[in-house]
Amino acid sequence: MNVLKKMKFGVLALSLVTVFTACSSDDDAAPSANEGTLKISAKANYQKAMSRTGESVTLSKFLVNFKEIELERKGNDSDDPNFDGFYGSDDDIELKGPFEVNLLSGKSIQLIDIKIPNGIYEEIEFEFDKSEDPESELFEKSMKMTGEINGKPFVFWHDFEDDIEIDFGNDGKYLVIDNNTQEVVINFNLNAVIDVVNLSTATDNDGDGIITISPNDEDGNRTLAKVLKEAIKAQIDLLDD
Repeated sequence: MNVLKKMKFGVLALSLVTVFTACSSDDDAAPSANEGTLKISAKANYQKAMSRTGESVTLSKFLVNFKEIELERKGNDSDDPNFDGFYGSDDDIELKGPFEVNLLSGKSIQLIDIKIPNGIYEEIEFEFDKSEDPESELFEKSMKMTGEINGKPFVFWHDFEDDIEIDFGNDGKYLVIDNNTQEVVINFNLNAVIDVVNLSTATDNDGDGIITISPNDEDGNRTLAKVLKEAIKAQIDLLDD
């Protein structure tokens, strides 16, 4: 698994085995007979080096930091044939991170493999936040991308904090846990991002040979950093694994 240093073995073991917090006033545990398995992975797809706007763009790394991932049950328990009488529609499943990953590793990166209560889940939410690990390449950043624009090295990074919510039911299909195993893949469509963002406008104002696109604006690309961040957020969806 191609993960960064923050995802140390202790955190990994905790995440993969038992970590979930149900926001419920009942302190009892759900019976194991009423549980299924959920696996959550993330990936980025990028296969081409020429954008629609004409610049040649190659990507080498795309690093993100998820602070946590949350699942929300369907709103009306009477509509949920898997409702076990314990967890209700107000109970969110919170999966604590952080999860720092390079999504251009060429495969899906597994973030979560846990048991969760049976039920119908309507939404997944994941929170971007800055890494707090001083040994991480993402320290004080929530996202970083590196590559070349027309043959010149570039680095894009941002330190934004934001929640992204995606409905499972957009296509009429919810996430159903019923003593089964379900897999969810969070996909970043970087092909679409590069198609809509004109990176040829990026400048290297400090003349160090590297185009830096960031909110700090060392190279005069602060506006472009905001546009690129928003484009990436807009091109996140869920795939069937």
